[in-house]
Amino acid sequence: MDDVARAAGVSRRTIYRYFETKDDLVFESPRQWLEVLNGVLDARSTGESTRDLCHRALLEVARFIQDDAASVLAGFAVLTSSPSLLARHGRSDAEWTTRYLELIGPDVADEPDGALLAATAAMSLVAAQNALIAIWASGQPESDLMNMTTIVLDQIDSVWPPRSR
Repeated sequence: MDDVARAAGVSRRTIYRYFETKDDLVFESPRQWLEVLNGVLDARSTGESTRDLCHRALLEVARFIQDDAASVLAGFAVLTSSPSLLARHGRSDAEWTTRYLELIGPDVADEPDGALLAATAAMSLVAAQNALIAIWASGQPESDLMNMTTIVLDQIDSVWPPRSR
């Protein structure tokens, strides 16, 4: 935290005023991504399918990430070098999965195996996002993350429950 404070030109105490732990500092960017996602999901257009809404939301998250590439790349490097941070990343994935389940679940609540269909779609979205960031941050940061997101979303289209399309 001393290094962060020095780089930011503030005291260590100031850093701790905003971030309770070092982990919180690393997970600030993903927290912001979830806010971007929630903002898009909460502004759903009338008649927009859940699938189209999720596609639009993930593209907006990708745009947000790409606009903050330097910070995301630095955070990814720290995350992947720490077993404790990787464990916390799993808890972050659970938040994303829960948000998607809240959105997709009602679409398939009356379907046979609706919970399974919703969970498959939700977890596929989270896994796709993780794959995108991992590939982009670990070797292709010069690539267009928006284009990569479109490719991945097209690839996982088959997991969408029919009533969510």
